Formats: sequence, structure tokens, C-alpha cells
Amino acid sequence: MAATMQMTVIIKNENGEEIITKVNECQIPYIEEIENQGFRAAFHDLETAVLESRKEVCEDAVSEYLEAMSAKKR
Repeated sequence: MAATMQMTVIIKNENGEEIITKVNECQIPYIEEIENQGFRAAFHDLETAVLESRKEVCEDAVSEYLEAMSAKKR
């Protein structure tokens, strides 16, 4: 059994308007899994899921932002 964690990255302009919004969901260990796996194994699974999710959502947001910037420069 796993829980779901959702990460959201929002890039706003100087007026506070949202330019880019990216959302990513990942599975993280449920509380009972910590008891079954042990703290270290469950923490490793949690940390890995968080780092991979953060990397993916940030890369997607920055990539879309750079594309939008380059389209405006043309």
C-alpha cells in the first residue's frame, strides 16, 4: 500500500499571473510500510521518490519556461 504525494511548480510573472504550472504525482511509502520495511528502507524509498519527482517537475517547468521565452524572442 502506498500514499500519493503531489508536487506543484508555478512560475509567475511580475504581476503575479501564473505563466507555467506543472504538477507531478509520485507514490511514497504508507505509514504501515515503515513498520513492515523498517525505517531505513522506507525512508530510502521516500527520499528517492521525492528527489525523482522534484527533478522531473522542475525540469518540465524550466523547459516549458525556456521554450516560452525563446518563442517571444523570435
